[in-house]
Amino acid sequence: MVILLALLLGVSALSADGLTDAETRAGWRSLFNGRNLDGWMWSTATPAPVPCWKVAEGLLQTTPGQCEPTYLLTLESFEDFEMSFEWRSQPGGNSGVKYRFQGYWVNKELRQVPEGPGRIEPVALEYQIIDDQAHPDALTGPTHSAAAVYEYWAPKKEAPAKADVWHSSRIVTRGLHVEHWLDGKKVVDIQLDAPEVQDSFAKSRRRGSSPVLAKHERRSSPIALQFHDGEVCFRNLKIRRYSK
Repeated sequence: MVILLALLLGVSALSADGLTDAETRAGWRSLFNGRNLDGWMWSTATPAPVPCWKVAEGLLQTTPGQCEPTYLLTLESFEDFEMSFEWRSQPGGNSGVKYRFQGYWVNKELRQVPEGPGRIEPVALEYQIIDDQAHPDALTGPTHSAAAVYEYWAPKKEAPAKADVWHSSRIVTRGLHVEHWLDGKKVVDIQLDAPEVQDSFAKSRRRGSSPVLAKHERRSSPIALQFHDGEVCFRNLKIRRYSK
């Protein structure tokens, strides 16, 4: 009856993982099942610590001060892809989505694999998620504002991303081409090997990370959700791979 009604109304029925039939046919898959953290990891320790994340009412959200402040990393790796997600930050919140890992910081050492105790810190490009109006980092400049390629490329957007509002976002990677979208508009469109982008890597004060990110020798990696400041919620995390 539900499927018949959806067809009569011209609406695609939702599958068990929250995708429409049209999305499934187009190659989309869900990264978050709305019930638990299946498909994600956050530590190589045994037993793994309880992360500062929880699943409640279909949302994936940070829980500051309650457990271990870790990233969440997908168990699968992705190379060329399109990812869509929605996020909401409390006032003063800060998070991010990291992709195209070039390594990991482990005990202040840059490594190729996330081995060893402690927080796994990906060396990666980052889609910045932040309260543009209240978080001090966002106020330092546009390359630290919401939807930026954090530290390296500012988004072209009409207004700051506000707290307590659901925002829709997309990340698109194809080869060395990267796009960031915010609330239905493309705000970043760059080639990582373009001279002006390479110059932004070279000018960064992040001397440990910037050179390896500029070289971009690795294309396939997990995707990570960052725990940083305050409470940030995610929902409708979806991804599809692009074939070569």
